Amino acid sequence: MSVAKLLSRIVAPDQVFNDEANQDQIALSLHDYTYGITSDPLTQFACVFAALIHDVDHYGIPNSQLVEEKAPLAFRYKNRSPAEQNSVNIAWKILMKSQFAGLRATICPTDDEMRRFRQLVVNSVMATDIADKEMKALRNGRWAKAFSDQSATEESERTNINRKATIVIEHLLQASDVAHTMQHWHVYTKWNERLFQEMSLAYMVGRSNKDPVEFWYQGELGFFDFYIIPLAKKLSECGVFGVSSDEYLQYAERNREEWARRGEEILQGMIERFQDKFRNEFGGFQPGTGSVTYSATSSIASTSFREE
Repeated sequence: MSVAKLLSRIVAPDQVFNDEANQDQIALSLHDYTYGITSDPLTQFACVFAALIHDVDHYGIPNSQLVEEKAPLAFRYKNRSPAEQNSVNIAWKILMKSQFAGLRATICPTDDEMRRFRQLVVNSVMATDIADKEMKALRNGRWAKAFSDQSATEESERTNINRKATIVIEHLLQASDVAHTMQHWHVYTKWNERLFQEMSLAYMVGRSNKDPVEFWYQGELGFFDFYIIPLAKKLSECGVFGVSSDEYLQYAERNREEWARRGEEILQGMIERFQDKFRNEFGGFQPGTGSVTYSATSSIASTSFREE
């Protein structure tokens, strides 16, 4: 929903619509200002598709844990974004099934468009792996280069526009992946608690070395300060999302302030609710003693940790 919202809010400068320009001139101005995104339905659909599939078959544990465990999934993808690559692989296999031939022909009538669509989807899903330090450094470098004063003179205009479009798409997906932090307080707390439960369960069944209880309050403050708020500011700096970028930043700052004020109290309630649910569903199981296979209908979990 956040991806669709941000795509719908991509705007051109006000003067484009105030000038006495014909429709072709307006379309060209809009195309240039948004780095071609508004005039490229395939790119827009790829963003929505990537958002839909980016957590397919997620195990509820981070990539770092899969790598540490030497899990088959990590081995298969050479320890690079295994969860994200797995999601793309599963979703793509489904899309390639015979019953979706008509859908594929509608999305991508030619082989070239299919290749471009896949590249857009892969890049968009990979952008949601924010823990990969190497990829993060590459994205930051790309941002600095694209929006520097020298970028327009050192390279062709097309190269620079393509880079900016890539950056906008990456940040659109990243912001949408953590959109709960940039929405109303009750939305933030709802999804924050669900993530806390997921990570607490991973710790309890021995698939995490860190107890979220010990770092959750301060961790959320750090997440706001070093990732969420800077990301929201970049949405504004890239200049294509209109008032939505201000809205996202304002909610992020307000939620950060509210969490700083009430977070410790709220965390205590989260801990108590998780402990009650865990006792009800797993009895006397002790934390960190081994793996547990549990039902996908569990009220504190949505997938099984057991790997095939």
